[in-house]
Amino acid sequence: MDKYEKKLCPQELITTNYYIDLTYKLFLKNMDDKFQYRLSKNQKSEIAQNLIEILQKDANIAEQTRIFISNWILTGPEEKRKAFFDVWDIVLKNYLPTTRPILFRSCEKISKKNKITSFTGRLECAKRFSEGKGALIICDTKESLKFEEELYKAGNYNHTFYPLVSVLIRAKNSGGCGFSERILNNYIGEDEYIMRFDLENMHSLRWI
Repeated sequence: MDKYEKKLCPQELITTNYYIDLTYKLFLKNMDDKFQYRLSKNQKSEIAQNLIEILQKDANIAEQTRIFISNWILTGPEEKRKAFFDVWDIVLKNYLPTTRPILFRSCEKISKKNKITSFTGRLECAKRFSEGKGALIICDTKESLKFEEELYKAGNYNHTFYPLVSVLIRAKNSGGCGFSERILNNYIGEDEYIMRFDLENMHSLRWI
């Protein structure tokens, strides 16, 4: 199980002012209690572009982007649908971050190459999520992105990451931007980054 992604609790998605952090495209199937999340091709492009412009051009956080982020945070790995990864795929191919942190991820099993997943910028978070089991993945983004601009162009970036935590911090400093207090108060501390898993440019250690 992905330690960075919380299991979805439907009651937690309902806010006190009676709105749900899911779009009309995300609904609960009565038969098996699984969420289905669908976005049109245009919606995926619009959300991805807004995610990029939030950090590059200080753009406002669009409502559908806020909903996308909230759904990503509040759904567990078994609820992560193709629409989520399609959006992140566009973002990671077109966004080149300006910072170069060391990122961490704890996992019971090594992920498949190029799988889009969550990392954290805080070692203590990775340690807490691991419960002392499995592998610790470390990525020095200064090294992994060393030749990114020379070898790739926007639209074909291959080793980038997206600092989701930066969007949440920006939202909190701007009055919330519609995000729930639970997300802004509790989730920012997890310091999440979205990245493709590529062990060839990462290091794997075991907890002792």
